[in-house]
Amino acid sequence: MTITTPDPAGVRAPQDGPLFQPGRIGKMTLRNRFVQAPIFTQFASTFGEVDERLIEYHRARAHGGVGLIIIENTSIDWELGRTVGHPIRIDHDRFRAGLSDLVEAVHNEGAKIAVQLHHTGRQNSQGNTERNEPPIAPTAGITSAFGTPPRAIEEHEIPGLIDRYVQGARRAVAAGFDAVELHGAHGYLLGQFLSPFTNHRTDDWGGTLENRARFALEVVKAVRAEIGPDVPLLYRLSAEEPYEGGLSLDDGLAFCEMLDPLVDALDVSAGNYDTAATLLPMIAPGSLVGYAKAVKRRVSVPVIGVGRLTWLLDDMHKAVGDGELDFVALGRAQLADPETVAKTRRGEPDRVRRCLAVNECISRWMFNGKRTQCVINPALGQERRAAEARRPVAVRRRVLIVGAGPSGCEAALLAAARGHDVELVDRADRIGGQLRAWSAPGAFRAEIENLVAFYEGELDRSDVTLRLGTAGDSLDLDAWDSVLLATGTIPTHDGLDAVTMLTERRAPAADDVTVFGETETAMFAALWLAEQGKHTTLLSPKDAVGVDTNDMEREHLTGLLTEHGVTIGLGAAPPETGTVVWATPRVPSKVLSAAVDDDRAQTIGTRFRGGRLYEATQSGFWTAARI
Repeated sequence: MTITTPDPAGVRAPQDGPLFQPGRIGKMTLRNRFVQAPIFTQFASTFGEVDERLIEYHRARAHGGVGLIIIENTSIDWELGRTVGHPIRIDHDRFRAGLSDLVEAVHNEGAKIAVQLHHTGRQNSQGNTERNEPPIAPTAGITSAFGTPPRAIEEHEIPGLIDRYVQGARRAVAAGFDAVELHGAHGYLLGQFLSPFTNHRTDDWGGTLENRARFALEVVKAVRAEIGPDVPLLYRLSAEEPYEGGLSLDDGLAFCEMLDPLVDALDVSAGNYDTAATLLPMIAPGSLVGYAKAVKRRVSVPVIGVGRLTWLLDDMHKAVGDGELDFVALGRAQLADPETVAKTRRGEPDRVRRCLAVNECISRWMFNGKRTQCVINPALGQERRAAEARRPVAVRRRVLIVGAGPSGCEAALLAAARGHDVELVDRADRIGGQLRAWSAPGAFRAEIENLVAFYEGELDRSDVTLRLGTAGDSLDLDAWDSVLLATGTIPTHDGLDAVTMLTERRAPAADDVTVFGETETAMFAALWLAEQGKHTTLLSPKDAVGVDTNDMEREHLTGLLTEHGVTIGLGAAPPETGTVVWATPRVPSKVLSAAVDDDRAQTIGTRFRGGRLYEATQSGFWTAARI
């Protein structure tokens, strides 16, 4: 797979360009062409109520400049149709008060806000339903990635299901939302009726495309009758399900033509959770935007495109200017940096924390019933607390930070921004720490190198004194009031270390190389060696490889290893012969350990918490907040 992620330093996105011009959806005028795509955060309460965390999350993103926020999947059927975890509820009038608070917060920041009405259908588990019932679907027994065979929806139940969407729309308008979006994408209930893979019905609700489209069209018509002509109605759909028997692109485009006279905009994606890598791409940007352009050629209403487009804003300026699409949606990008739009408009694209697309947010947290986190944004979900952490300090201190990896950089930037006198040292000749190793293979090279460049730029603009080529253990710590040791981890084996090899970009001379280890680093090392033309074997002592990363990244990297001809062996013993690169779990560094008193001198980052990038950024930021 060729990696073609562009350099964001080339993104100029001029202030007077098409993306920053007002746009219209129905009778709603937006301040620009940027839309925050609905991303499931689990920031609602356990019982689906809007709370302060959810409000502050959206307030920050509205303040960051988007024209429209579409909130995450909002449940119209809590008993059978809510997604796993903590979705927002709109299935009863009692939830209107919290929803109104959310609307008000977004409006106060100058943005518009739309609700997204949602029903899981078969993409649910029996254990997640209120009475431990099977989920429902157009056709019985066709399981999804969530694993529970659904029961078939009886024809007499269909009017009641339609009414759930109608009542959700009624409550949304009453709460003050500017628009209503129906979630027909990603394999949920509306899309299940449309798809020939999940709809095998023989009544009026299945069979031909017209019959499979009937349920969605009846929902659209009923919701329109409820909200009237002045409230914009959006429809989100997957234009194609890229697997055998799924919705074809031809049928998807024909369905868009059916929707065209009934809705005010189409929000275009692809795939479902059986093909999660399609709808949550980890590959180069723009893999989904072609669907939006294809839809735009067939309809008259505005079209919203999505798919890692923050890397392609110059291309999106042209696409919007040329009428190939109308709005650009930012999803995971808004988790990583809520100020993406504002920074871009100010001509500062290099100051954007750009999403790495490693899908920790989705696969590590959301899929496991946890509130969404971001590996490069410690403030996500803690926006108010982070704002308080950035306030100037009452007493200025001299702060030494040893180690300029992500944890050290986060700590240095925050401490300096708060007014401390900060010195950051590292024995290497460039900042980045283990990020420099992880950027060696092509898989996430552009993204990780961009993160290193982001830290370099922010340090240059800060008051941090940066000293490279300086070993921490050569310093007299008495000169500082506070010392943070962010020296990371070290290998446990005396052989060739994978992190060292990747950082130095120096492959062994042998043609045949074995990587031994169960870690993500082992996968990176094997991939990089294969890219250098080495005949590479990856051996894991466990029954899996990449055990410290999320399922989606592991699957993605495994696919790349297979493409590059890497042989993978599981449950293996350490090799006794040949050239071996060691990538087993590492242990905390011991640099200056005698000075650590957990008061004036303390450890941070992976040296303190273990883990990987998320633990590093979190620890660095929040430790600096306490100084």
